[in-house]
Amino acid sequence: MTGKKATTNKSGARSALENRALLAARALVDRMRALYRELEQMTGAPITLHRAMVCIGNDPGLPASSLANQLGMQRPAVSHVLKNLESRGWIERRRNDGDLRTIRIHCTQAGRQLLKATAGRAVYTLQRAVCSLPEEDLGKLAAGIEKLLRELPVPPAPSRSKSKRGKG
Repeated sequence: MTGKKATTNKSGARSALENRALLAARALVDRMRALYRELEQMTGAPITLHRAMVCIGNDPGLPASSLANQLGMQRPAVSHVLKNLESRGWIERRRNDGDLRTIRIHCTQAGRQLLKATAGRAVYTLQRAVCSLPEEDLGKLAAGIEKLLRELPVPPAPSRSKSKRGKG
């Protein structure tokens, strides 16, 4: 009887811990979504553009390949982001004097004003919070999230059928 009771207590503790983790994960997702939505409404631009702007603002003259690495995106997707940023007047592309094949990305005055107006709104908010954690907690958080991501299904890649329909 004692063994059965101990097992029940362990499963109850496990269940409570799972519930706590789920509530915390949902709260994190909901809070980040709300911050992103606020930033998107404030500027009329998707969060991906803001992430790119922060990278460019932090590293003026950044090549597109470095931006792609920082954002974890493929080059064609980054090219689309850059076209969007350029059409909004937030960035400009300049040829590198040393290597004319290389294009460097710089914020325009309007882009710098955008970054100043939106500083701390959503982009880098999570990064600042993560950076404030003690190293021991940071290691546990990283390992736990990595394990969790391995258990989640990978969303399908966006369909390209819309863009193909328009060409023809």
